[in-house]
Amino acid sequence: MEDADHKMYAPYVYRGDDGLLRDGQGRGARLLSEFTRDELLWLFRTDEEGLHRYRIHTLVDIPSYEPSVRDAAANCLPDIPTYHWIDICNKSVPVYILPGKRWLLLRVVLHNYIYRRWFRPYRSEIDFMRFICKFVIPQDLPGNTTVSLSTVDTIISLNKAIIARFEAQRIIKVEKRAASQNLCSSWSDPVNLDPYILQPLFRALVIIVSNEKYNKEPSTALGDLPVYLARTGVEEELSAPISFEPLAAKIICHIEPGRVIQVTLETAIDFVIGLEAREVAAFGLRPDPATDWKPDEDMLEAWRSIGETEPLVGPNSQWVDDKVYLEWSGSGKYNEASLMPRYEKTAFWMEGNREAREERYKEAERAAADAARESAAGSHGQ
Repeated sequence: MEDADHKMYAPYVYRGDDGLLRDGQGRGARLLSEFTRDELLWLFRTDEEGLHRYRIHTLVDIPSYEPSVRDAAANCLPDIPTYHWIDICNKSVPVYILPGKRWLLLRVVLHNYIYRRWFRPYRSEIDFMRFICKFVIPQDLPGNTTVSLSTVDTIISLNKAIIARFEAQRIIKVEKRAASQNLCSSWSDPVNLDPYILQPLFRALVIIVSNEKYNKEPSTALGDLPVYLARTGVEEELSAPISFEPLAAKIICHIEPGRVIQVTLETAIDFVIGLEAREVAAFGLRPDPATDWKPDEDMLEAWRSIGETEPLVGPNSQWVDDKVYLEWSGSGKYNEASLMPRYEKTAFWMEGNREAREERYKEAERAAADAARESAAGSHGQ
């Protein structure tokens, strides 16, 4: 009976100040060597999930990547900051959020909705910062929140300029790494750049989001938000051309039939998820976590401490036995259920403050205008 009960829960394990590992099921402190293989693999995977959830949010929101379409048109786009360069790697599609009054709130609720739509507990491929999208906030767009065919073409041109800058920087990074192999490794500046690549889909498709149709819905109610899908025309490395024909029944309107369409956010994200799966089915995962991923020394030490002699290999999407761990738990679940809702609540609070300041400013303008009219009327009366 004890073994059966053990299989019905997933211990939430954390390291205490004394170095011992504890779980959230009341069993107290345990030495690492006391963990079973399943428990340790669960711990590794859920730690990676928690880290991925936090890092993806941080690189999406703080600070945002805001390239200028004027710089792109003038062929003088500045170098992409390192953290944004890394965040472009292994993403399937850029999401361009047009600047507007509510864009700061919109990017937070967008991120939460998209992550939840894309992520599958224990199973999603999350190595090498893999994720479905990278947020970009284009600057100096004419019209700002209004999307026209001209706006779409401008964003596609910006996307091509960003990719050209990305590739130019990658060449420089590879050359610097070759010249200096002793630089310290960190997640934001990896020594081995081989797994940090531009995914072919990133060249081929863009999603454009404007806050003109956004009415302060929370992430839980964002699926019906109208967005734009646009093909860039760059599809050489794909397994097949992109076609919007499967979306025919879900298209809200055609901006340019076959090339630029408007659909709901839910439809757009599901479409990209389907394209991701299509490319993986054709070419396999690139980079491949089974061959390109290597455990760090802490992982290896923990692995050996439970008596394991076989190599610890990826993908970590296969580490957790869902017949043992029937429910999702761990640091990934915690960040999703606790941390991200707090970020969203804060974003709504900040938006409320912005609107209140804007209303106070308008009231002051109205009061000044009324005073001016009264003064002018008094002057005429004299």
